Amino acid sequence: MKITPEMLARQARLIGRSVRVLAREPGLGREFPQLIATRGRSTMSLRLPWLPFRLIEELGEHVRPGSRVFEYGGGGSTLWFLAQGAQVVTVEHHPAWAAQLRASISSESWTLLERPETDRFKTYVEAIEDYPDEEFDVVIVDGRERARCLTAALPKVKPGGLLIVDDADRERYQPAIEATGWNRRDIVGFAPAKPSLAYTAVLTRP
Repeated sequence: MKITPEMLARQARLIGRSVRVLAREPGLGREFPQLIATRGRSTMSLRLPWLPFRLIEELGEHVRPGSRVFEYGGGGSTLWFLAQGAQVVTVEHHPAWAAQLRASISSESWTLLERPETDRFKTYVEAIEDYPDEEFDVVIVDGRERARCLTAALPKVKPGGLLIVDDADRERYQPAIEATGWNRRDIVGFAPAKPSLAYTAVLTRP
């Protein structure tokens, strides 16, 4: 991925915000030593999701061998869920990244769906609709068109299952999150190899 000045400027803003938040709530920084231990490495090499460390620990209790997981956007999370014994379905829109995933992952428990962005992400968003309702224990929304993906995923989550939306602090995602009516917990903290605080919403289906 090419690093642009816009990306650097955005990261600088996020780091600045994190410093201000940590000054008010220093307890949110308790995973900082874990962050330092992951510096300079990708989530693929770490084989970890790009989610707050405390959420990864929680998912370690929730995901069991045979659990069904759907991901909008794959990477280190795919490797981590497979290591827990889960059956994982990943949808990707970017051909080069999909090819890299295929080259890095070999598992009969994994299905990769490639859906191009040429239709304004219609088939990408709707990829989960090929599966029965109440099929998945966990759905991760961490790719493109997150509000639309969240809405499409709702009927596919099992009762008691988790719908996880990363970067949940972004205002444009709030209407879709709030419209679910599901119990919501916001988890804020450091995530692997991410220099700013991560904001993730965990929605539990009643």
